[in-house]
Amino acid sequence: PRAWADRDPDAAARLAAARAGLARLAELHHLPVENLVAPDLVRRLTWTPPAVGDAGTVAEVLRAGGARPWQVELVTPGLVEALAVTAADVAEDTAARVDTASEDVVR
Repeated sequence: PRAWADRDPDAAARLAAARAGLARLAELHHLPVENLVAPDLVRRLTWTPPAVGDAGTVAEVLRAGGARPWQVELVTPGLVEALAVTAADVAEDTAARVDTASEDVVR
C-alpha cells in the first residue's frame, strides 16, 4: 500500500476512502477495524475492484474472501462508496478544503 500512490493513484484513493469509512464505522460500533473486515480483503478489493461495483457484487467478493454475513451487511455500503472514489476526487476534495481554509484565514 505504501507504493500504491505511485503505481495506481486510483487504487490508493479507493483504499484511503475504504480505510476512512471503516474507521468511522468501527468507532461507531466500538470495534477494532480488523473485526469489521480483514484488512487484506479490503486491500485486495480496492486494488482490483470488481467490474461492477454494486452492493451485490461487493458482497459476493466479501463472502468469497471469508467475511461473515454480519460483516458483509455492515461494511458493504461503505465499500461500494469507496470503490467509486478516484484520485481526481481526492485532489478536488483537497483543493476545496484548502480554498475553504484560505477563506477562513482571510476572514
